[in-house]
Amino acid sequence: MSKIKSTSYRRYSDKKQDGNHSLEIQKSQILLLADRENLEIIEWRTDKATSAYHNNASKREGIQLILEDIENGAEAVCFYEESRITRSITDFYNEVYIPVKEQYPYVKFFSTQYDGEWNPNDPIVQAKLVFAAEESEMKSIRAKDAQASLVGKSQRPGSREPLGYNMVDGLLYPNRDAPIVELIFYLASLGHSQDVIAAYLNKCKITSKNIKYWNSSTIGYVLSNRVYSGHLAWNVRTSYEISKPKPDTDVDILKQSYELIVSPTLVHLVNQISELKAKFGTMSTPYYLRGIIKCKECHSLLQAKDNSPKGKKGQYMIYRCTECKKSLSIIHVHEAVLNDLQRKWMTQLTTFATSAKEQLKSWSAKLHKAIDQLRKNLEKLIYNEKMLASDIANNPLLAEAFTVSQKQIQGEIVYINATINEITRIQEDDLLAVIMKEMIQTSFYEFADTELRVLFLMYFDEVIIDFEKNNELQISYRLSPFVSLEATTGHLTEKIAKRENLTG
Repeated sequence: MSKIKSTSYRRYSDKKQDGNHSLEIQKSQILLLADRENLEIIEWRTDKATSAYHNNASKREGIQLILEDIENGAEAVCFYEESRITRSITDFYNEVYIPVKEQYPYVKFFSTQYDGEWNPNDPIVQAKLVFAAEESEMKSIRAKDAQASLVGKSQRPGSREPLGYNMVDGLLYPNRDAPIVELIFYLASLGHSQDVIAAYLNKCKITSKNIKYWNSSTIGYVLSNRVYSGHLAWNVRTSYEISKPKPDTDVDILKQSYELIVSPTLVHLVNQISELKAKFGTMSTPYYLRGIIKCKECHSLLQAKDNSPKGKKGQYMIYRCTECKKSLSIIHVHEAVLNDLQRKWMTQLTTFATSAKEQLKSWSAKLHKAIDQLRKNLEKLIYNEKMLASDIANNPLLAEAFTVSQKQIQGEIVYINATINEITRIQEDDLLAVIMKEMIQTSFYEFADTELRVLFLMYFDEVIIDFEKNNELQISYRLSPFVSLEATTGHLTEKIAKRENLTG
């Protein structure tokens, strides 16, 4: 049986690796592969000291020579494993694999890690490509951390697996560092910044297998890693030359079956903190009610103001109405609000978790109705497009209008479906009840400023102060802490309703 003529590809990224055995190891494994798959290696192509993260596949000299080999008759391509061909996830697939298969469908790709032909559509292969990209991103973070902190220079994490997981054959399994990840998310859900979390872990001498010293960027990487949401992200970059991430709605998600080490509720609360910061400003402030406390008479938000003289910081911190010029000390209003919260927490704890679940169910129902309406609109749009086919063919602007409208509706359906899926995951999770039971065992007066700020924003809709009645307070409680989901549901349903009213 005649052998299949194959070209081979090897790569390493660091000039410090010149002279070591990296290429020899790759070569020996490729030779074993060739013997196993009945291949004849006709060319050895190598990219030395070439980053696969910052240099997309098709622009590397070795890859260009591989393409020339195929043009000259090579019937196969061999490589060591996924991280050797790419660390940007999809560039090799889009720029090399697909074009080659389209022009030379008989050409086969082989990896030393698999028996038989390499298949980039295999979920296990895709998972390995994802983690090859994540390893490069972590290396970039480590390099930046090294410049910023000599202390952590030699103590950056060095594994490709996400913190808290081991990867075996492309699948993830929780390891002994999983509780650290959960702690990071828990602290972040209370509003603490990445710097504060890193400092806390260092102070407590909490270390992982590969991380001995924590920096803000490392914490940020953990919190932003989609793997803790239960899936892997694919095709996340705007382009192969630009590392700017795509919008979440444009990112391809690989659904993976593995044990979560962070609750869906906790992931949601962490993401919600970012939205709260964008709307209400920093969480690290003693003005816990800023942005939600109003004057009953003027209906305006009170201004947070510190009138303390020099040397007496915090002695005259107030909430002030800019309209009627009346004010009150934050100490008295916070004490009254905390007392009310503590009392209601004790008496309504058992019903609060239930009411939160009921509200989630209500939002899901509203969003399902919204999707049904959007699908009807899409069907109507497609029908009208067919009826006006001749006019559209002669009118580019009309054609573009139909295309844009369809894409907009389809995008809204995708977004609403994602929101419904998130609501479902939270409904199936019991963490909220656990958190509330833990909180009731601790006095709210022992909470840090940041934690109280987050607590107030999540559980209070608004606080009304009546200056005319001896600063009497009226507190409007939320039925659930999922502020962002409530806002999203309200915005989407209102937007669709307005569109229906306009179109009749």
